[in-house]
Amino acid sequence: MSLITPDTTMTVEEAVEQLRGEDLSQRYYAAWYLGYLEDPRAVEALVAALADESDRTEMGGYPLRRKAAESLGRIGEARAVPGLIEMLGCEDYYVREAAAWSLARIGDALAVEPLVALLGQGGSQPYEAIIEALGDLRVHRAVSLIEPFLQERSERVRYAAARSLFQLTGDVALIDMLLGGLASADSHIRRAALFDLADTGYLPAAAKIVHADVTATLKLLALKQLADVQSGDEPAAAVLPFIDSIL
Repeated sequence: MSLITPDTTMTVEEAVEQLRGEDLSQRYYAAWYLGYLEDPRAVEALVAALADESDRTEMGGYPLRRKAAESLGRIGEARAVPGLIEMLGCEDYYVREAAAWSLARIGDALAVEPLVALLGQGGSQPYEAIIEALGDLRVHRAVSLIEPFLQERSERVRYAAARSLFQLTGDVALIDMLLGGLASADSHIRRAALFDLADTGYLPAAAKIVHADVTATLKLLALKQLADVQSGDEPAAAVLPFIDSIL
């Protein structure tokens, strides 16, 4: 197996050909690269890669399927939805996680029922991604299903639940829970809470993001995310002074 050689000069057609080749490392790189390009011409080849059986780890994982699922989410084409929904049933936890994330990005209502079913299925599931997808898709009937996750042992799952429940209910008390995450001694938890806070679209959180104990780059990314989820130019413009204060 050859080493991955980063080549950002490939055309879409060349990357698609590489994805369909035999070298597993090059196929994996092509799957990533096509997501980087975000070109809809790659959808068919990436959907085909979701069925790949050749790239499998000793633990049973499917790295190429996972990367193809992620890239399909970055491209955001509805044509990928049936294949991604099928991947919610993949035995690889990380493929299911990538599929849930991508379905949220695509925003197709066809994904709602399979995501709700997966949330209620129990066992080892990528709950953080599933819950966030249901929030992004504005599945209001999922509120009662998500609420128990506010008591989860995993902080990341608890914050994902708070993020999505705020999106679905507007309960400001849930913002306080995310602000608590910003004060965590664990930098990974602070980062997770930071981006969950940004995803809520709650504008008063901008000041808290500016003063969070994370790098300036992360603050800028979170503020951009906070602006991106706003509806309309005026609310998004309200974030600009906070961005300027960091630059």
